[in-house]
Amino acid sequence: MNIQDLIHLLRKSGNIYEIDKYRDEILRCIPQVEVMLNFEQHNHSHQYDLWEHSLHTVVELPKGIEDDMIYVAALIHDIGKPGCQVEDMKDGCVNMHYYGHALSSMRITKEAIIPHLLSEGANLTKDDQRRLLYYVGHHDDSISLRTKSLRRHLKLGASVREFQILMMLEVADAKAHILLPVIQEKIEICEKLSGEYALKIYNDILEEDQRTRSNVKINKSENI
Repeated sequence: MNIQDLIHLLRKSGNIYEIDKYRDEILRCIPQVEVMLNFEQHNHSHQYDLWEHSLHTVVELPKGIEDDMIYVAALIHDIGKPGCQVEDMKDGCVNMHYYGHALSSMRITKEAIIPHLLSEGANLTKDDQRRLLYYVGHHDDSISLRTKSLRRHLKLGASVREFQILMMLEVADAKAHILLPVIQEKIEICEKLSGEYALKIYNDILEEDQRTRSNVKINKSENI
């Protein structure tokens, strides 16, 4: 299985079993995913082990997203979790945390997964790599409906469309959790930002920036 075969599988599969039956082939394509197999998360918001959670995230994504990299990102978005596990307790039970796991996942993607795929002949352009790292590294970002959320991602070099696609990943990831109230709230926010609302706040940003530039010009002219 090469990367294009894997992307095709992730795009078309309607349930996790359709993907999991190709587990050995996936491991040969991306050996690094082996750390996720049978890794119990032991977290109060998770009902699946790490591999199952990742497959559910893939399945929850819309099938027709134009960017192939989002399907690869969904599969590997939590690959850094095993190296970030921190033990805690909640209501008398073990409750693991995974601080910094998104950045760890991005590092593994950059330093191990992408080089391996390239060595196997994958046709990943520099922009494919950039988008894959963006989706993996920011899949767990805290998001609000205020313009500052989108503005921060624009400063990172993402386009509005890439931000919308990232929000689709955050929705899919959240739906692969136990649907606690805080998770449901995140789904509602990210679903909104995955569509027209992101364009609305982008226009708000453009108008705000235009006003700022106009005020600067006025202040400069008054000081002449």
